[in-house]
Amino acid sequence: MARVTGNVLGNLRGRLGNLSARTVNGQTILSARPESYTLSLSPEAIEARSKFGVTGSISKQIAEVDLLNTIWTKVKLSGMSVFNTIFKKNYPFSSAERPTADNIITPGGFSVPVQAATVLTDNLTVELLALTSAAVFSPEEVDLSARAIICYYDPINPDDLPYQFISLQSDVEAYNFAQTFEMNMGFNVNQQNIAAKYQHSILYFAVASKNADGKVVQYSATYTSSN
Repeated sequence: MARVTGNVLGNLRGRLGNLSARTVNGQTILSARPESYTLSLSPEAIEARSKFGVTGSISKQIAEVDLLNTIWTKVKLSGMSVFNTIFKKNYPFSSAERPTADNIITPGGFSVPVQAATVLTDNLTVELLALTSAAVFSPEEVDLSARAIICYYDPINPDDLPYQFISLQSDVEAYNFAQTFEMNMGFNVNQQNIAAKYQHSILYFAVASKNADGKVVQYSATYTSSN
């Protein structure tokens, strides 16, 4: 493996001959690929590849949500991209079939006090207790942003994908952290169509406080529920 610093070769990504290239933190990393290899068909290897694919799917979904990407950037592992950091932290929690209720969309944080969460076919409702019961908030924390990812699985039609995701968001200005709050997130038409195809779902939910400039101050751990 070799590292290229600066911008001599630009930002390479992909394959060239027997070389594989990727760019991490401004460095181009070149790796030689083997001329040939035998794909293992052992049950353990097949399960590991399936789990790898599942983890990649949910990690991509998390990384594409701007707020969650910003949060993960704060704890990005040295030499790793945000996506790879999310992947590394989630791999132990995935199954070979689909994501589980143990997967996370945030890297720790305070425990978000969810009193109830209801996933319907056209919206998500989350009832929050006072956030001051779970964390201490400074005067600079004035707004609250919430993000949710729902993983739908067990399709009604077996020809449909085994699982699909939708992402939801809600942003509340001048949030009162000392009061209860009911948050409603409506689905668009495409999201409603996805929800209607599946019999079960896993909700991943997290919140983050922001200052007046829109910068994240602190964030919650992942709340999950299944139905």
